[in-house]
Amino acid sequence: MKTLTFFLFCFIFCSCSHIKSSTVSLPSLTKNKAYTDSYLKSHENDLIVLVKTPEKQELISVKNNQWPDDIDFTINILRDNEHRIIFIALIPYSESGDWNVKCQYYFDKQGNIYAFYKEESVFGGEDRTGDVVRSLLLKYYDSDFNLINSKNWITDTHYKKIKSNIHHFDFPDFNYRIYKNLDEFITAYNLH
Repeated sequence: MKTLTFFLFCFIFCSCSHIKSSTVSLPSLTKNKAYTDSYLKSHENDLIVLVKTPEKQELISVKNNQWPDDIDFTINILRDNEHRIIFIALIPYSESGDWNVKCQYYFDKQGNIYAFYKEESVFGGEDRTGDVVRSLLLKYYDSDFNLINSKNWITDTHYKKIKSNIHHFDFPDFNYRIYKNLDEFITAYNLH
């Protein structure tokens, strides 16, 4: 009987070890992102704005709307009421203005990414009339950086979904990385 109990205990323990410790759900992640987006809108003036210029390796803080002449990219940082970083936007600069890209990183209270949003915009609808076309990507992650959900779609100027092949448009070839946590992002961009 003891042997059977021991084997049963080992079987249950081993089986449970494969169960994900994360109990996060897509609706809760969606709700968290919506909250952060709302918080961002009401705290836009609290954003920490940093820019990378071609002349300097380190990032420069932008204060009182005093922007440098040449910009490689902008990083916008939002902190919550407890001064934790909950959102970072990485926005490369298009000198020509022909395209726009923004990568948005959403972090939980432990500094793990739970959502990533990328928006790319270019001019030129199907008939190249000059309308803006957007490629959107939204990904949700659990605390172990496992992908929970991902969707990619194309919209018009007004964010209305359109049916089209993404390869019909000249979206910028912007190399981006999805960082699994805040520490990785901070290290990558030397935000210490």
